[in-house]
Amino acid sequence: MPAVVETNHLSYTYLPGSVYEHQALKDINISLTKGEFLGILGPNGSGKSTLAQHFNGLIRPTSGHMTVCGIPTSDPKLSKDLWKKAGLVFQYPEQQIFQVTVFDEVAYGPRNLGLPETEVAERVYDALRQVGINQENINQLSPVTLSGGMRRRVAIAGMLAIQPEILILDEPMAGLDAAGRKLLSDILKKRHEKKETTVMISHNLKEIMAITDKIAILDSGSIIFFGDVKDLLMKPEILGRYQLELPEYLQVVYRLAEKGFAIKTDISSMQEASEEILRFLQENKHGA
Repeated sequence: MPAVVETNHLSYTYLPGSVYEHQALKDINISLTKGEFLGILGPNGSGKSTLAQHFNGLIRPTSGHMTVCGIPTSDPKLSKDLWKKAGLVFQYPEQQIFQVTVFDEVAYGPRNLGLPETEVAERVYDALRQVGINQENINQLSPVTLSGGMRRRVAIAGMLAIQPEILILDEPMAGLDAAGRKLLSDILKKRHEKKETTVMISHNLKEIMAITDKIAILDSGSIIFFGDVKDLLMKPEILGRYQLELPEYLQVVYRLAEKGFAIKTDISSMQEASEEILRFLQENKHGA
């Protein structure tokens, strides 16, 4: 299957040649095929947000190459319209809302695609439903009258309404309450089930493990790890170095394995863990 995202030796330097020169990305090589979900982890200043802005052409490589949805991001003539295919939701997107009404905010992208107003309205209502906003009377409210969490939903709906081929989210869970995190997690799980390509940046391994296919870990601009979730779980030195806390269900599995019990540890979801723990209990109930 052809790659939706392909980077080859991508590097990026801020303000090259000045006293403030800073190399933010160094020799990045990753690939993502259609329908895959990539989680990007790393400490502050590791280059995660810089990499995210490469996905939709906001930033172009200083050296190396990146292709997204078949478009080379280094070519400004081609990448200027990449936003139609690669939608980027910034961290705290609610701070960038500028339209007068909720409807107009969500409709901004589809209208810039040149769609007829009837299709714009259909996309707006569908996107709002996806983020849990079903009240029709909210559409004419000013976004500034809404809570921060509700504005976050409106901002994400605005990107979903464009229906991009790939959705990139930069720390989307930041600042959300438990209900907001649950809603957003459900939205992302549905995208994954529908084989819609997604990239999510996070500090929290527990948040993204259950829904990602691949994980990339950045540190000081370099890729420390890139691969399947199960491969990362087999590298305790990386988990420990970056203090990546495992979900509780995996902590149970690993604790049993450490005590010498025969239990499978190459598990990446709660369902797999539940099935393995149940199998373990059934096989050992008579020896307890």
